[in-house]
Amino acid sequence: MQKPIKYLAVFLVIPAALVIYSSFSNTNNYYIKTTGGAVEIHKGKFAPMSQELFIVLPGAQAPQSIKAVYSKEEVFPLIFNYYINKADAILDMPGMPDFDGIKFYLKKALSFGITDDLRKKAYARLNSIDMMILQYKADVAASKETVDGFKTALEYLKKAALLDLNADQNKLVNQKIESLAAKIAESIAGSPKTPEVKPPVK
Repeated sequence: MQKPIKYLAVFLVIPAALVIYSSFSNTNNYYIKTTGGAVEIHKGKFAPMSQELFIVLPGAQAPQSIKAVYSKEEVFPLIFNYYINKADAILDMPGMPDFDGIKFYLKKALSFGITDDLRKKAYARLNSIDMMILQYKADVAASKETVDGFKTALEYLKKAALLDLNADQNKLVNQKIESLAAKIAESIAGSPKTPEVKPPVK
């Protein structure tokens, strides 16, 4: 009598274990769908074959051949590059760039940078944007053509020099710093001296 009960327990435990295993495995699965000019990415739930909407990427380009299941390592770089491209598109627009919008998309990209290379790519762009902002502020301050304006511009450029920039960017910032330092020295040297006030003769 005991053997049939043991066999029955085994037959019940094995399917239950398989369901739990497949449920755990499904939580690591991602699914890509295209709809209405957007790419939808769904994430597996703790239930076999069940899924929920993870993110929608309007205007994104779906892979040429969509697989049945994707891993996180395949999906996250796709999302990362989507936000990088959104930031680049704003930067390419004519006129003054929307720096806040660019940084918003770069930070979104950073949250999906699952490798060191992807994170470095996003941080490099963020540093470039910060450098551009500081350079713009420095140019505005220097355009006043006053010693105080030059000094304010110099402070902005010194902040830019502290960023993690590439060799060309560092060279550009340092050249601007040297140029401003020369302008400050020239302006101070050329400014009229205040005449010395002598005490009245008694």
